[in-house]
Amino acid sequence: MKNIKYIILIFISFAMISSCDLFKEDETFVENAKTKNVVTFDRINSNLTGLADGSEYLFEVPIKVVGPTVADLTNDITVTFTAKESSTAVNESMYRIETPTVTLTKSNNYFGVFKITLVTEGNTPPMDGTPEFDAYVAPVLNLSIDASGDENVIGSGKGASMTLNFTPPNPYAGLYDVEMRYFHPTAGGSHPSVTGFDPDDPYGGVRNYQKTLTAVTGRKCETTFAVWDHLCWITCNADNSIAYTVADTWSLAVSLGNPFDATQVSHFDPATRKIYLYYNYSGGSSHPVTGSPHRIFWEVFTPTFPAGK
Repeated sequence: MKNIKYIILIFISFAMISSCDLFKEDETFVENAKTKNVVTFDRINSNLTGLADGSEYLFEVPIKVVGPTVADLTNDITVTFTAKESSTAVNESMYRIETPTVTLTKSNNYFGVFKITLVTEGNTPPMDGTPEFDAYVAPVLNLSIDASGDENVIGSGKGASMTLNFTPPNPYAGLYDVEMRYFHPTAGGSHPSVTGFDPDDPYGGVRNYQKTLTAVTGRKCETTFAVWDHLCWITCNADNSIAYTVADTWSLAVSLGNPFDATQVSHFDPATRKIYLYYNYSGGSSHPVTGSPHRIFWEVFTPTFPAGK
């Protein structure tokens, strides 16, 4: 049985639909739209995103009638959606339109939902960091929107464009046991800047906890930074090196590595599937002897899940 996931796309409504890009491509439609009402999506460009693991994702996208005389309408409006020839997405193998027609009624304020399923089986894109990935272009579904039932209501002249963002399965995502060594220059414990440094005497002792790495792309994962709740992103590159960024909510610049030991390089070990992180930042107070302001972190992530999950 296929794994089907449901997603509702909710967008900010147009403030003034007559000023939107919606009307730039069809002058006749522009003139009609000045006096007629329009059936449209809240946003004419959107992204349908799903992990390409064989799952199917059902998206529900709001549609509505807007215009100068919506309050005066009484008839039901039948809206029809058709894929344009300019689409690069393939029907059935990449997507399915579940509601080729939708009826909008006065009792529901001429509001409805367009339903489309993103099909990921057989659509895994190239992995990050490969030449194929650099050349890859996500398929696009361009839709025409037509309306019938009342001469004062027309379909969107520009239609809508949906980009199908298939995300490759991420082998690094999952739950990890984490061992943390946090070396602080003034808060206690040994520090890497001193002679006779003891790696087993970090500030606060050796810390053990669990973290979940959540897939963002095929190689990039999101988790929390150090011992705080700020977000950070770990990318395991094709050569097993690590890229590491911290959210702007953390105000200090974070750098990879240990300033006092160049051999400690962040990396993914494909044999053990462990992730080794070495990073640091400079704080306010400095070590009273060495003058080092660096807060230095060693984190080792051990996966709790089997390879190829």
